[in-house]
Amino acid sequence: MAFYEREFIEIRRKNYKMEIVGTLTGSVEREDVRDYMIAFVKKEKRTTVGDTILIIIVWLIAAVPAIGTLFFSNDPNRHLGPGTIALTVVFGLIALLCTVLSGKAHSNSKQLIANADPDSPEQIAANAPDAVIWKMKKQWEMCYSHDLVPLESAVKGQPVFLEDGPLYMNRAFAMKRMNAIEQSMRQREEVLLVEYAAALMKTRAASNGLLTVYLNIDKLGSSVYGHAAGQALGRLLSPSELENIAVFSGDSAATLNGSANEYVIGFSGDGSKLDRIEAILRGDKTLEGLLSGSGICRRETGESLAADGTVRNGELVPPTGHSLSFCAAGFNDTWKENNL
Repeated sequence: MAFYEREFIEIRRKNYKMEIVGTLTGSVEREDVRDYMIAFVKKEKRTTVGDTILIIIVWLIAAVPAIGTLFFSNDPNRHLGPGTIALTVVFGLIALLCTVLSGKAHSNSKQLIANADPDSPEQIAANAPDAVIWKMKKQWEMCYSHDLVPLESAVKGQPVFLEDGPLYMNRAFAMKRMNAIEQSMRQREEVLLVEYAAALMKTRAASNGLLTVYLNIDKLGSSVYGHAAGQALGRLLSPSELENIAVFSGDSAATLNGSANEYVIGFSGDGSKLDRIEAILRGDKTLEGLLSGSGICRRETGESLAADGTVRNGELVPPTGHSLSFCAAGFNDTWKENNL
């Protein structure tokens, strides 16, 4: 079984039109992540050495006007004139600026290299998502006619393309490299991918089922009720029971229009797993006392909930580029406290 999995949308382009082939899953083992971390550290070391050499060259260039005048001039009365001094000062300031900027980058790289531990379980887990991208780029030849897009990025409305290279997460930078026609084509492709992802997730929710739990905010007993709700369900559901289950949360539509005071946590994924989760929740008397009148539902509810992430390898992992929500933090904090 793969240590970490990530789903992609596979696309092909033909005659300047994009064709969505479907989805595929990329995965990595722990050894793959170790290889990724080692390769990343080696790259940082090479970059640091290259920057150091470049700074030395910049300072040598800055000193050229003064050195040329003092040591290589044919004038017997060698001295630094105002023009040479001004030129040397300008080049020196530029060299100083480059040194300061490089020093900051070098400091960060040095800290990264010193702290990198390919055998640390925490670092392996933290680097797993990037390692999947790294492995997929190695396995697939990314060109204009063929590309992959992480499904989660399309779900949140910001598709990122692996063909954009190391800066694939920087959409603005990728768009700047394109001419007007290419930008227009990319924008149309993004719209199609977002629509495809939304339809796919809706179909999956309908086929696999959607389990929603309505909690009474007043009974949660906390002003940070999202965190308290995550804790309440985290005490009942272990990470292994929620593995690969997507979690959503937010105020209910009734709460938003002022007719109720309830918070919703939704689970989406494999139907058989949802059956087991529902049985656990319905069988707990403590949770029963926290439920609102809507209770536990196994149907499409029409609620507009935010994605907290997916449970992977013992924790609720937020979508790429998103910080941990209060609800997700509630789950994770409870699991850590109970060593689950």
